[in-house]
Amino acid sequence: MNKRSILFVIDSLNCGGAEKSLISLLPLLDFDKYSIDLMIISRGGTFEKYIPPEVNIINFTPHKDNIFSFILFKICLLIFSIKIRLNSIFGIKRHGAETYWTCTKHAITTLNNKYDIAIAYQQGFPTYYIAQKVCATKKIAWINADITLAGYRKPFNRQHYQHFDHIVSVSDSLKNLIAKEYAEVKHKIATIYDILNASLIREMAQAYAPSYGKTTLTTVARLAKPKGHFLAIEAAKILKEKGIDFIWQFVGDGPLRASIEEKICEMGLQQHIILLGEQSNPYPYIKNCDIYIQPSIFEGFGLTIGEAKILHKPIISTNFDVVYNQLTDEVNGLIVNMTGKDIANAIIRLINDAELKSRFIKNLSQETNSTAITEANKVMHLFDA
Repeated sequence: MNKRSILFVIDSLNCGGAEKSLISLLPLLDFDKYSIDLMIISRGGTFEKYIPPEVNIINFTPHKDNIFSFILFKICLLIFSIKIRLNSIFGIKRHGAETYWTCTKHAITTLNNKYDIAIAYQQGFPTYYIAQKVCATKKIAWINADITLAGYRKPFNRQHYQHFDHIVSVSDSLKNLIAKEYAEVKHKIATIYDILNASLIREMAQAYAPSYGKTTLTTVARLAKPKGHFLAIEAAKILKEKGIDFIWQFVGDGPLRASIEEKICEMGLQQHIILLGEQSNPYPYIKNCDIYIQPSIFEGFGLTIGEAKILHKPIISTNFDVVYNQLTDEVNGLIVNMTGKDIANAIIRLINDAELKSRFIKNLSQETNSTAITEANKVMHLFDA
């Protein structure tokens, strides 16, 4: 039997929702039916060690192996850096991935291989690359973030989505948002939830994580604006002022690390907030905490909420649109407004109300996450359609 050739493209395999979802999906695919290539634009991510051996990793090669192509690409990179600075100076709001593609697309080499299926497993560069530089019988775009709030422009994305046969959103709320903003591709959109391998998460959660002997809060997220760390810092300041004895673990790294560290020092919270950096296995930190906090401004799905649910942790989340796909307020968690005060008040409530906390844990323990079966089947059905 001839295997169907499939290409996945993703920016990196650093800690993040799309990255964890892909690493959870790959082992569930039928390698007797599919021959899978994975292109990682930026190599060296902590999740690369979890790639199944059956998957062939191919490196992104932006230009041909000759001096002319090399020089052209370097010139394009210089133009990109200049445009980024000018956008910043003049207050032009344009996503960096769009600017990068606009500046470099004519220098980037078309991929030689032809595939049965090519999948952009992230918005941004993977989407543009597969739309214009990959030859495939079927093309699929995965969207795992609110692309409007993330700063992507509709006219720019629209010209690329027309090259795709299917568009996958990771939640029903996100699907509705995409359908509203891009009505012309509404018929192409399907929902496939991010995959959570519950047994693997519980197994990995058994590894060591520190214990502090005080109320322990945990947030696992990239240190980036959409994740709401500054709201968490505001909440931590309020907790300190009210005399709460706590430690708040920030698990993750990202572009805002320096400014977050500065804000922590400014608020005098060095003894309360710990930046643990990127962890290839964040689950012990979730398992050993008292309350899991998701202070996000927006999410495509909110994968770490699902992980905290699997580990039966009481959860407090801000009220971004798609949180309601996973949490029911007062049933398996608390959903609050996007303010430090509301987050702090919810934390204090859970600390003081043992009965409410126990009820959440009991309700979470009765839930079943079957995405490893249901969503993997959806993916393979999409491949074979």
